[in-house]
Amino acid sequence: MRCAEYCEVVANWQVATNQFEIQLHSPIVARHAQPGQFVQLRVQTGYEPLFGRPFSVFRTFPERGDFSVIYLVRGTFTQLLAQKKPGDSVFVVGPLGNRFLVRQPAQEVQHVLVAGGVGAPPMYLLAEELVQKGVPRQQVVVINGARRHDLLVCQEHFAELGVPLWAVTEDGSLGEKGRVTDILKGLNQRGELQRERCQVYACGPTAMLEAVAKFAQKHNLPCQVSVETMMPCGMGVCLGCAVKVRTPEGHDYRRACVEGPVFDAAEVMWE
Repeated sequence: MRCAEYCEVVANWQVATNQFEIQLHSPIVARHAQPGQFVQLRVQTGYEPLFGRPFSVFRTFPERGDFSVIYLVRGTFTQLLAQKKPGDSVFVVGPLGNRFLVRQPAQEVQHVLVAGGVGAPPMYLLAEELVQKGVPRQQVVVINGARRHDLLVCQEHFAELGVPLWAVTEDGSLGEKGRVTDILKGLNQRGELQRERCQVYACGPTAMLEAVAKFAQKHNLPCQVSVETMMPCGMGVCLGCAVKVRTPEGHDYRRACVEGPVFDAAEVMWE
């Protein structure tokens, strides 16, 4: 089930440098959104900006009928979104796309969640779901990375879940210095990645996803990635979000907004 309607802004506040969380009232999204799915937002009634923008669902509050997304202000669209106040409205279509598939039985699997920048929100929703469904917290490992500390998203929310949490920044301003793959390599070298019952999930910039995917392939770890790509329509009509994937016949293209945004990392052709 999905909605396509104007939704009231409940709150809209800054959470970090140029990063905001907006909470919207939509009982349909709040009840039905699953980890990895997204909503398409439009902020205006005219023609500028012409297209909506996709945002991963971050938190849901089914009892209140609310949900939230995190966005980075860096263009006309997000500048307009940042100006929205409680009582204003935003046009919402969603939830859209597919979700992360949890390897079963979930309670016996080591779930390794890798987030990069604004790729953290769907990772949080997944981590929250796993904990709520009874997966032991020590089996939900989160690696949260960014270029610097003020671009690290959702760190305090992950911490509140009480799961093993690694913060990593490229400049060393918070947590470990380096990249998320450095943490993966370290965990693997210490024998902490249990290949027989491990599942890797990742969301973030394309270069990070490719690096995580290649690490997982090298060490025979199942891996799912949520791609970050422009989705002009969000409904599979414009074909502007095509992702090249391997097929038995060679290759084909899949629409990130319909067949994705979550893909088996081994199927994505990164080159």
